[in-house]
Amino acid sequence: MENVKDTIANLPKDDGWNAGYPLYQYQGFWCSPNFIEDIILSQEGFKAEPTDIFVCSAPKSGTTWLKALTFAIVTRTRYDTSTSPLLSKVSHDCIPTLSNSGKKLDICEPGLPLISTHTPYHALPKSVLNSDCKVVYICREPKDAFVSLYHFLAKRAPNKESPFPGEGFRSFL
Repeated sequence: MENVKDTIANLPKDDGWNAGYPLYQYQGFWCSPNFIEDIILSQEGFKAEPTDIFVCSAPKSGTTWLKALTFAIVTRTRYDTSTSPLLSKVSHDCIPTLSNSGKKLDICEPGLPLISTHTPYHALPKSVLNSDCKVVYICREPKDAFVSLYHFLAKRAPNKESPFPGEGFRSFL
C-alpha cells in the first residue's frame, strides 16, 4: 500500500480542475488518487475467470444504462418482469465493481459473472486482457461525455467557479 502511495506521489499532478482534490496522470488518463490506487491494486491482485464479463465505460458515457442492460440480459432467466432487482435498486447496486483489494465484490447476486469498472481498457488487469473473459465497452462521443462531465462536476464543485481551468474550456462547451 505504501508503494502505491509513493507511485501516486510521483505522478504528474494538476490542482486546476476544481474537483476538490488533485488529479494525477496515470497511464495516459487524469484520475483521482483513490481511483489510481484501485487500478494499481487490481492490476496486481485481480485474477480473471473465463466466465467473467467486464462492463466497462468512461465516466458519464452511459454507465447506468449499460449496467442495467447487461444485468437484465444475464439474469433474464432468474427473474420475471415483476421480480427483477432493477425494479427496486439502481443498476450500480446490482453489479459488483472491482475493489481495491483486487477482488470482485458480490453485492446483489452471488455468482453473477458481471464486474463493472471505469478503468480504461489498456489499464485493466493483465489477467483480464490475457484471458477468455468477455469485455463489454461502451463509448460516447468525446464532446458529449466532456459536457456531461462538466455539468456533473459543476453541481458538485466546492465553489461556484468552473470545474475546469481556463476560459478555453468554456468555448469548448
